[in-house]
Amino acid sequence: MNSPVATSMILDIAFQPIVELASGRVYGYEALGRPRTSGGEALSIGVLLAQARAAGELLALDRALRRRALECIVRCPRDPQLRWFLNVDSRCADSPGYSPGYTRRVLAELGAPELQIVIELGEQDPLLDRERLAAMYPSYASQGFSIALDDFGAGHATLSRLVEVRPQFVKLDPALVHGVADDPMRASLLRAFAGFAAEAGIVLVAEGIEREEDLTFVLTAGIPLGQGYLLGRPAPLDRAA
Repeated sequence: MNSPVATSMILDIAFQPIVELASGRVYGYEALGRPRTSGGEALSIGVLLAQARAAGELLALDRALRRRALECIVRCPRDPQLRWFLNVDSRCADSPGYSPGYTRRVLAELGAPELQIVIELGEQDPLLDRERLAAMYPSYASQGFSIALDDFGAGHATLSRLVEVRPQFVKLDPALVHGVADDPMRASLLRAFAGFAAEAGIVLVAEGIEREEDLTFVLTAGIPLGQGYLLGRPAPLDRAA
């Protein structure tokens, strides 16, 4: 492929359920890019995003993935109370032509302005993301979207960033969640953070739940939402749990 956003590439989207742990009800879905070549060969989304950025096409790819996800959602109507978690690469803020409002425009074109959208923003570059996120978070919030801070507890997502951004949702990184039932230090940390989040009005999502033991711990710790293979694998929306 000469271009990371070549027309021969097919942008499939898989949806992974985010589950309300106390009831087992599906609270929402995260849209995950699953690109492939026209010949059916799977492509790594991480590698593809890196290639797109190097080629100056990151904004185009990011927007194409979001549009494709929204098209899938509109074609497969579900409970209007469901939240739809869409990833936005914070590095798009550096791209020529970047401007707020794209997601709202697509929703209007598709006739679905009422969809409950949660914008997931994470940090890829510790030196630049402070300024990027400082601009992106209020912009999305002003458009009526909920905001999720992704990958919290790993990489560069820090407590100071949490206080600055004040998102509605925080997604706990799988590195904190997987195996927590067997690790007293991580268990203490998650219990303490669950108490803080409840007091601050932040909804926690525990990512990477793959074991029954970890699911039991997360539930008893007071973390309301969970995501992971034990609760549901990514799948096309018409086959998603």
